[in-house]
Order: sequence, then structure tokens, then C-alpha cells
Amino acid sequence: MQKKHLEIFIKILVYATFFVPLVVIPSSYIFPFIVPKILLIRSLVVLMFGAYILLLAINWQEYKPKFTPVNMAVGLFYFSFLLSTFVGVDWYKSFWDNHERMLGLFTITHFALYYLVLSSVFKSAVDWKWFLRIFLGAGFLVMFIGFWQQYINTQALLNGGGDRVSATLGNPIYFSGYGLFLMFIGYYLWIREPIRLRSGWAWYALVGGLFGFFGIFWGGTRGTVLGLLAGAGVLCISYIISLKEHKKIRQIMAGAIILAIVVMGVFYAFRQTDFVKSIPAIGRLANTTLDPKTPRYMAWGIAVDAWKDKPVFGWGPNNYFYAFNQFYRPEFLESGWGETWFDNAHNVVMNTLAVQGGVGIITYFGMFGVAIFSLWKGFKHKQVDAHLVSLGSAFLVAHLISLVTVFENPTSYLYFFFFMAFVSSQTSVVSNQILDKKIINKSLSIGSIVTVVCIVSLFIYSTDINPARANKNTLLAIRGLYQDQDGAELFKLASSVPSPHIDDIRNDFVRTATQGITKLIQNKQIDKAKALFDLSYGEMQKNILLHPLDIRAHIQQAQLAFLGVNLKQDPLYFLQAEQVLSEALKLSPKRQQIQYMLSGLELQLGKKDEAIKLAQDSIDNDPLIGESWWRLALIYNEMGKKAEAITTIQKALDQGIVFDDQGKQVVGAVMGTSTVK
Repeated sequence: MQKKHLEIFIKILVYATFFVPLVVIPSSYIFPFIVPKILLIRSLVVLMFGAYILLLAINWQEYKPKFTPVNMAVGLFYFSFLLSTFVGVDWYKSFWDNHERMLGLFTITHFALYYLVLSSVFKSAVDWKWFLRIFLGAGFLVMFIGFWQQYINTQALLNGGGDRVSATLGNPIYFSGYGLFLMFIGYYLWIREPIRLRSGWAWYALVGGLFGFFGIFWGGTRGTVLGLLAGAGVLCISYIISLKEHKKIRQIMAGAIILAIVVMGVFYAFRQTDFVKSIPAIGRLANTTLDPKTPRYMAWGIAVDAWKDKPVFGWGPNNYFYAFNQFYRPEFLESGWGETWFDNAHNVVMNTLAVQGGVGIITYFGMFGVAIFSLWKGFKHKQVDAHLVSLGSAFLVAHLISLVTVFENPTSYLYFFFFMAFVSSQTSVVSNQILDKKIINKSLSIGSIVTVVCIVSLFIYSTDINPARANKNTLLAIRGLYQDQDGAELFKLASSVPSPHIDDIRNDFVRTATQGITKLIQNKQIDKAKALFDLSYGEMQKNILLHPLDIRAHIQQAQLAFLGVNLKQDPLYFLQAEQVLSEALKLSPKRQQIQYMLSGLELQLGKKDEAIKLAQDSIDNDPLIGESWWRLALIYNEMGKKAEAITTIQKALDQGIVFDDQGKQVVGAVMGTSTVK
């Protein structure tokens, strides 16, 4: 009875994981679409794993992990992730990640355990049918919320009234990818129902699958539509191969492929028309161009540069940001300041290549390849039918293709590892040499049960509940700063609960405190401003020590130092800012933001040649950036070199540089005119 109860307990927890994508708590957490989901799924998995340990104690032979091809492929990918974490440039970031993503090794370990429990415990077709049904039902609720945002209330759940919806996932990219998965499992459940006896479950599957299909377009993600097209093609080809005895169906599949190619060709030919542009996602996909100067294309190029620099194990998971800074291209600024910060290559393949190197990308592709191979091998040995082999191959290809313009997220990892466990369970060969269960099954002592319960509870409390409390406290502290409450007490509140994300807590607090210091100075509350400054300055120094390659921490520290010069009447802060910015420039040699800040600082320190060189370097790196020109002109002007300032402006105008409003004001002042064309 103990074994049966444990299996039921795990099954209930698995059902609960399907509803995690619905969790969003906007008023209580920083990044409310991510943090609550991650903390909940991790807690559920730890509970599942604790019960699984007890099952292993009862019957090791029945529940132990098997050396199946899919298990080994997933295990190798996880091992690659593990190795890259500890040989990369910042193991702490790789292990924990940040609040915005929370997909470090620690969380990936939970998804790996999720896969392990599912693939090891559940072998029955009935169990998996119910898993698929409940997953589809939970997903339908998410898709329905997206439908509501699209047609009923565009402002619901912080949607912001945009054309693309995200429901409870916080990002249209995540929403579209989830819809793709739901469409495939809805189709699978529908097609498996007997044709002559279409029950309510068949219609349930059909409606759920259709909502998933439309969800792809409500999310409007081009990569997902591309994945849909590729998956549909693979589905048709797989049916042509697997249904050799059904000539008519094979002809229909071949016709569908030809028709799809023709339709997409027509869409592409008329991509500039209003009709094609108005089609959700299709219009964006048809008008996509691979311009080497677009930010995402350049981000992919930086991933290649990063791989060449560290080809075997990469820079470490979640460390793309460091590679991006080192290989930063000044052309990013041509698309605006918002395109100068990338913490991800926005392409899972390229990102994996950069952060996990050649070993990582091989093991990543290996999971997909081995799963597809296992499905076809299972089909050959009559373990799986034509529908599963065709649909499984199609979804895996569709999912992989859909990730060429996006990145993984908590929901995508949830359904990917769930589906991999499904494939593993359906293609594994069950041994006939299992001994009599009455002999093998062991009884659990009360002591062993209590021990597992205590360990699981302590682990959840320390790694999930505490980070949840710390995140909520940080949000309260940030709100308190806006209300002019005591900064020291607020930070004490934010950091009072132990959390591995203390670096995020510092960053979020100091970013807000910097604005608060300025406000306090304006309100003549100098003592409060000094106290908040000292606290913030010290905390940022701790973050630089923890993440010495993080130039955002360097820039934040320099901005604080600028405030400290006047606030503390201490010019030594200028020298500290110079040192911090110089270190940052070594880490990102062509980043204009650092060059601009440092050139202005050098001018104030009387280092005129250094100031001119930094400003000139920013122009030489990319002469199309207007701000670089007017900043150099401004330096000349403040040095009293009016002629050089005017010459600089004239060179810019001769090259067709168009200045923004701020640049026009500077140029007007330099040229002695009120307006600049």
C-alpha cells in the first residue's frame, strides 16, 4: 500500500505542475511572471523527488533509472550544463541566474529531476493519456486568457493593450511556443480516439488543440510560426513514410505539402501588401529580412565570436552577457540605446554554442536526434504507432525550429522535459526479468519517511520559500524608497532573509536608491542622502567583487561616485569613478556608454588628451552615431577650442549625420545658432 500511495502522491504533484504556467502574482513579486512559477515548480519537483526516493527504497529494480537512449541523451546534456557552469567565467551567475530568468543550473537540476521521476515511475499508457489530457486542460486555460486579452480586455494581466498577447506568461514569445505544444498534443489526443465513437474527450482534445493553434498567432511570434510550418511538413512526411499501406492518405499528405509551399510562396510574393502584413505572425515572418546590421543578427554573430574564444565548454550558462560586452559592436547603438544590452543571443542554438561550447551544442542537438531516432526505432518494433512517431518527430522539429529566434523559459522547459519523458516511457523496453514484487517490495520504516520529509521540507524552505520572502521584501523596500522611508531600514528588510539572489537584491535596491539620493539632495536632506549613498556605494562594491565582469555594476558604481563628489565634497570619488570605468572599458572596449562617461570624466580631471581620444575612438568605431560627434565637439568647446568644435560638427554634417534633439541643442550652442537642421 505504501508504494501505491506514493505513486498517487507523485501523480497529483505531476498534475499540479501542469498548472504552474497559470501562476502570476503581479503585486507581490519582482518579475511576477517568472519568480512565482520557478519557485512553485521547484517545490513541486522536490516533493516528487522525495517520494521517488522512497519508491526506490521500496523497489529499486522497478523504479531505478534505466540506461535508455533518451535517458542518456538528457543526462549528457545535463552533464554538459554542469561542466560549463563550473569552468565558465562566472559560476555563481551560471548556478543561480537572476530573478528575470531564474534558469541557472540549480533550476535546470529540478527540471532534470522532473524528467527522471516521470520517465522512471510512469509506464502505463493510461497514466500518460491522463497526463496529456490534464496538461492540455491547464494549457487551455492559459490560451483562453490570451483569447480574453486579444478580443475582450486588452489590458488584462498587464498586457498593455498590444497586438500580441502573453496571458499569464509575461511574454508573447512564451505564449506562442506554449500554443505550439498544446496544438500537437491536442491533435494527438484527438486522433487517438476511435473514429466511430467520438467521445467528449475527442471534442475536448479538438478544442484544446485549436486554442493552442490560434494561440500561436495571438502571440504573433515569427519563430513559432516557422516552427509550425516545419513541424507540419515533418508530420506529413512522417505519415507518408509510416502509412505505407494507406495510399490515399499518403497522397493527401503529399498534396498538403505542395499546397503549403504554394501558399507560402504567394504570401512571400505579396508580402508588402496590406493584406499579408495584417495576418498575425505570418505578415511579420514574410517580411523578415536577415540584415547583418540588425541587432539580433549581430547578437548571433557575437555568439559565434564567443564560441571561437571558448570553443569546448563555452562561457558558462547565463554568461552570454559577458561575451556580448567583450565582443560588443558599436553598430548596436544605431538601433537605439535599448538594443545595446543583450543577456541572451535570442536564439537557443547560438546561445547554447556561446555558453556551453561545442560539447553543449552537440548534447543539445543530441536530445532531439536521439528522441526522434527512438520514436522511429519504437515504430519499427511496433512499440509506438504511426501517430505517435509522426507527431513526436514533428513536435520535436517544430520546437527546435521555433527556438531560432527566441530563448527558453520556465514553461518551455516544463513541456519539453515532460514530452521527453513521454517519449522515453513509450520507447523504453520493459524488462521481463523483474522479480516477484511480493519478494522485492520492502516496507518503509517511520524513521526513513520522517527523515525524507524533514530533508525535503528544509530544502524547500531554504531554496524556495526564503527566496520568495526575500523577493517580496525587496519589492517592499523599493516601494519604500519611492516614499522617502529610511534607506538603511529598507535594505535591512530586503536583505534580512537569506537568498542566493542577494546580488539582484543589491542591484534593484541601489538602482532605485540612486534616484532617491538625487531627490534627497534636491530637498536639502543631506544627512539622509549621505547615509543612503554610503549604504549603496558599499553594496555595489560587494557586487563588483562577486561579479567582476559585470559592467552594469561598474557603471552603477561610477554613477554613484559622481553623486559622491558633490554630496561628500570629496574629489577622490572622481578618481574612483575613473578606475571603475577604466576597468569596465577593458571588459567592453567599444561600448559607447562607457566611452562617453569616461571621456567626460577625464575632461573634468584635466586629462584633455585622454578625453579627446576616447571621444574620437567612439567616432572611429562607428562614424554613423551622431552622439559621438556632438560629444567630441562639446569637449573641444569646453576646452576653448572653438574652431576644432565647429570643424567636428561640420564633418558630421558633411557625412549626413542627423542629430537628435539633445544633439541639436549642443550643436546649436557650439555653432552659435538657435536651430540646427
